[in-house]
Amino acid sequence: MYYEPIRGVMIRMIAVRCALAAVLCSLTANAATPSLGQGDREITVRVGTQTRTCLIHLPPAHGGARLLPLLITLHASGQTGDAMAKMTGFNAMADKHGWITAFPDGVIGKKRAWNSLFGKVPGGQGVTADDVDHVAFIRSLIDTLRNSYHTDPNRVFVCGHSSGAYMAYRVAIDLADRIAAAGVVNGLLGIRLLDGKPCIPDIPMPVAPVSLIHICGAKDNLVKFGGGQTPKVIVKSVPDCIQYFVKANGCAAAGKETKDAEHGVVRTLYSGGKAGTEVELVIVENCNHNWPFPPTGLSASQALWEFFSKHPKAAR
Repeated sequence: MYYEPIRGVMIRMIAVRCALAAVLCSLTANAATPSLGQGDREITVRVGTQTRTCLIHLPPAHGGARLLPLLITLHASGQTGDAMAKMTGFNAMADKHGWITAFPDGVIGKKRAWNSLFGKVPGGQGVTADDVDHVAFIRSLIDTLRNSYHTDPNRVFVCGHSSGAYMAYRVAIDLADRIAAAGVVNGLLGIRLLDGKPCIPDIPMPVAPVSLIHICGAKDNLVKFGGGQTPKVIVKSVPDCIQYFVKANGCAAAGKETKDAEHGVVRTLYSGGKAGTEVELVIVENCNHNWPFPPTGLSASQALWEFFSKHPKAAR
């Protein structure tokens, strides 16, 4: 007497399960092979034994037919790529100008961070462990986005804030053949120390010229303008970081200074570098370690975007 109703319920349950299975299979397939389209999505990149994550944003102009510029932005210690995307406002600019933006995540743990310093110390742990290679991660990320989302190899830019700025410096040097220009906001070049001595004689020179813009807050008490040293790390001063890239790019030794007294911003531009490269130092007098916003006298996001727009890599 109850056979038919029960049979009907069973059929409906089987149908629902099949539908759910189909949806799960579809989600899995989409995660493995993202379809072309607009908006935000999270992708994964395999580096050695590690699976790394990155939030990317595709502008309305993206369709696969035209190569688009790529901007990689590296968050500060303890943050995430998603938080960096919200803070910088780069996605709105990307939609307007037709760029692809990428916001990678640092090493997951107590603190998301970057293995950004030069030199290795035996027995490193966490973010400094020998198997944590962020340069390899960014290299693989660039390749993945080039192959899957049609980014322009001559317009790949990287920037970062705080520890992400240290990493932007590292990427600009180690991946100089891939990066057109780099942006640093309150970060420096640093070398690890072992028994009080640098692990390497000096920071290596990049294999290709890379334009650089370095933005720093004059009131920054965390990343000192004059550099410094701890028992484990030595970091260059801001002027030394600038001169490192001026020399590497072959720019004019003397920069041209421009003062905006109304907004408390001092710019020094070093031009005439190889392949049209330039180096610019921007000091924001009313800013501390935070990312500069217009109330401080400068929008770091706008300044970086304008600099990158002017400095593609020379065609190879």
